[in-house]
Amino acid sequence: MRIRDFLGMVRELVGALLPPERRSFQWRFRFNLLQFYYQDPTIHYEAWVQRKTSRIALGLHFEGEREGNYRWAGLLADRLVEIQAQLGSSLELEEWTRSWTRLHETIPFRTLDESLAEQVAERLAGLMTVLQPILEEERPGIAAEGG
Repeated sequence: MRIRDFLGMVRELVGALLPPERRSFQWRFRFNLLQFYYQDPTIHYEAWVQRKTSRIALGLHFEGEREGNYRWAGLLADRLVEIQAQLGSSLELEEWTRSWTRLHETIPFRTLDESLAEQVAERLAGLMTVLQPILEEERPGIAAEGG
């Protein structure tokens, strides 16, 4: 299956798996990745198909200004035990570039197919369901700090 077709299937499935109050997301394709976001596209959930390594990276990315990204990462670090209790210990919080941060995991794959699309969609919907309320709860504090 082509990457774009696979990600299109993931996009459709995520919408159906989310609770009604989380279905108002926006999305965009970028080559071999799919991003979901609510208010700010620099803060998004992502599925990135990496054919060379046969892995799919899934996570919550902070790709705005460095200071804000680090504030978000610090906040998630403070709540990482709570987050991992709900979503599993496979999630890692990291500095991804000099200014971007992310909470992510990777899953291996052999072929892009409907079964894998369902697995990826379920995981993304789980991330969005657990993490988005945290972002919304903490956004006023982050904004007050300038991020």
